[in-house]
Amino acid sequence: MKYISQVLIVFTLTILGVGCSTTKEVAITFKEPSPVTLTNEIKTIGIIDATEQSLVKLEGQSNLDAVAASDEQWLSVNGTEASIEGLLDALSKDRRFQGVKLIDRSDIAKSLGSVQLDQATWNKIGELCKENKVDAIFALAHFDVDTRLTVRKATITETDLMRTQQRVKGQEITMETLIENGWRIFDPNKKEIIDEIVTNDQLITSSQGKDLTEAFNNLGGRRQSALDFSKNTGVAYGQRLLPYEQQVLREYFVKGDKGLNEAHVLIQEGQIAEAKNRLKPLVMDENTDLGSKASYNLAVLNEYQGDVEAAVEWTLKSIELKRRPLNEEYLKILKSRQTKNILLQQQYPEIGSLD
Repeated sequence: MKYISQVLIVFTLTILGVGCSTTKEVAITFKEPSPVTLTNEIKTIGIIDATEQSLVKLEGQSNLDAVAASDEQWLSVNGTEASIEGLLDALSKDRRFQGVKLIDRSDIAKSLGSVQLDQATWNKIGELCKENKVDAIFALAHFDVDTRLTVRKATITETDLMRTQQRVKGQEITMETLIENGWRIFDPNKKEIIDEIVTNDQLITSSQGKDLTEAFNNLGGRRQSALDFSKNTGVAYGQRLLPYEQQVLREYFVKGDKGLNEAHVLIQEGQIAEAKNRLKPLVMDENTDLGSKASYNLAVLNEYQGDVEAAVEWTLKSIELKRRPLNEEYLKILKSRQTKNILLQQQYPEIGSLD
């Protein structure tokens, strides 16, 4: 476990604090396990579109409503494909997986979006996995688009034939699109949904013109932007399977003894090993309050260096010498980090898969 900490944890040092505070802060950045845990048996992935496309009736709608409805319908089809493409790209880069493929099976797609899956559906999922030689199914369960279009008067700049710029009255059009994605991961062997999440993202574009038609035409690359936006939602879901960086601030003592301050100066200079050597003699001081502070600081510096186990031992020593809310709370935090490191090791037994 010490090894994974040394390899995976990247540290950044930031010293914060003002005035005569008895403590300063050090910023530590480390890896958190991914929110989704897949078993090591899952090596091949199948991706399926389980969304239901609905036709939008444009008759009888106002011009603006018809434009918004048409945009929704186009994005519902093309945005779905872009999201799946993004997920495919993200999973293909994950070294844990030996293969990722798209599966086109409309006969089961609707069932994958059901709130409760019955035994018949699980049997179909199992058959689908065997047929396509995959270990799990990733499904885009739903892809909903809601577009709102607003128009307001605006003053725009035009250039006449004499190349003179002048301010004239015009129109500004704004299209606000809410995209809701629903993702699911199915494990056919355990017959369980490993992960289920709904994400909401917003895309806002606007443009101006001398009239509504020109303003709309000036939206230009909006559809490409919408596709890129949709693809990124798929990429983001694929990255949900990866560990993520977390940065926290840890307090350490700098007042109460010149040795604490000297260690603080060394920390500021990036001389962590020297700072630890300066603190260690203070642990045995007859002043147990000082010894507790020095032990606590050593715990923080060991976590900074990636050794959570040593940080726990030094925190226990700090509590032994003098119990205080700061070291008691820190012990809980470190115990939690130990548990998460175990999960991280289970998720990624091969460290190279994180490169």
